[in-house]
Amino acid sequence: MRAKLPFYQTTIMANFAQTGVVVFSLPRLLSENIGTNGWLALLICSSVAAFNLLLISFVYRFAKGRSIFEISQSALPKFILVPFFGVLAGLWAILGSLVGKEFILILTSLSFPSLHPAYLYILFEILVFLLLTKGIMSISNTVVISFYFIIWNVLLLVYAYEDFELSRMTTFWFKEATHSFKGWLQVYIAFLGYELSLLLFPYTNEKTHLIRAFQIANLITTFTYTLVAFVSFGFFSLHQLQHMKFPILSLLSYVELPFVKRIDDIVFNLTLFRVLITNVLYGWAAIETIKWILPASNKQWIPYIIFAIFPITALFVIPSTLEKTEHWLNLFGLSEAGVAFLLPIFLFVLLLINKFRGRNYA
Repeated sequence: MRAKLPFYQTTIMANFAQTGVVVFSLPRLLSENIGTNGWLALLICSSVAAFNLLLISFVYRFAKGRSIFEISQSALPKFILVPFFGVLAGLWAILGSLVGKEFILILTSLSFPSLHPAYLYILFEILVFLLLTKGIMSISNTVVISFYFIIWNVLLLVYAYEDFELSRMTTFWFKEATHSFKGWLQVYIAFLGYELSLLLFPYTNEKTHLIRAFQIANLITTFTYTLVAFVSFGFFSLHQLQHMKFPILSLLSYVELPFVKRIDDIVFNLTLFRVLITNVLYGWAAIETIKWILPASNKQWIPYIIFAIFPITALFVIPSTLEKTEHWLNLFGLSEAGVAFLLPIFLFVLLLINKFRGRNYA
């Protein structure tokens, strides 16, 4: 019998799945795509994510503990499902790897400009593999430990109050920006990660409160993003935000503490924990999918060998410049946004088909 995830650990893990390195560039994305008082758009995106979680909750209630693979196989032949889930496994593996690669590229540009990013990336992926081999329960324990290492970071925004001015926000809403659906999606990508709850069905029970945990995590993420963006819009002008690569790092560089000079470097380096867990969770989703595709394999290491292909691809095939990596990450993020909405609908339709066929789950 599988161990079940506790509610507290699931909530923290869900928050880590959503929140990542994008927080450092989020005010710029809001200023470019939304405009003045763009921080308010985060509440809209959060509501969309909450609605998406509501769709997932319908699947969760009807599935009654069955995995997404069992749901799919009960209605469709496996020769159709194998390429479908194979593509999803590749998407999740590459997406997680690109998140890690983006962090490493930023880290090397800030702290290790003379070091080739590939060395740090390989070390980072070794950590990912070590965590993946321990299973989801050990991953959730690691998340809780990491949470207490970095939770204090948001308190540093208090030191920005001296230069914070409400007048910088102006009285206009969503002005001076070219609004587009793609621009809104670029902001919405920051909330992705909650769709991984679909893979956790077999590891939960009524005490886990899976959907409630992810909804609470979404609220925590919304609060963090909104606070960071609100302070940034009051600390910098709109045009300053539009021309800054990482506004939060620029903001933290103004913070002076008696015991440390470069607090921005410390905060960014501690973000390693969040990025590591995000990469691990997407990697775990890919590994779970590969294991289902190859159920007859007696070699437990085979799924990990297959999974290793994707980080190698992210390292060598995708160009190792920050701008091009961000472009690829954006493309895969847009694809994942589609998966986050379409996969629950697809599974719910399959559950309805099974119900009409008289195949109700016990």
